[in-house]
Amino acid sequence: MVMVCIMIMQLTGCNMRILPQEERMDVSFTIISKECIPEGLAKLIEERKEEEIKITYVDQGNRYVVIGYGKQNGGGYSIYIKDLYKTQNALYVDTCLMGPKEKKDRSEVASYPVMVLRISEMGLPVVFQ
Repeated sequence: MVMVCIMIMQLTGCNMRILPQEERMDVSFTIISKECIPEGLAKLIEERKEEEIKITYVDQGNRYVVIGYGKQNGGGYSIYIKDLYKTQNALYVDTCLMGPKEKKDRSEVASYPVMVLRISEMGLPVVFQ
């Protein structure tokens, strides 16, 4: 079977090559407090807070990247940015939800962990990983 594949590749002129990885560039961002979120975006977050949120919002030359993990049974959760970078083709955002370290740190009231990042508008699509 392997020989057949090799022969087909030779006959069709196909060859295997490794494509260079796109150049990654750092992105400057600010984590926005609840009080500084634009009114329209705050309303949108409130409407969608029960479910996972991965959206972007543009306002006055800034792009806001919103990551929310929906309703959690209790408090003490936080969001960690694992990776944030851009390439020529897109802005990549990778986050994870961190639970309370100890049971005593967890409140009994439901929480809705959300992180809002403000970046300069780059005109690139955002890929949530």
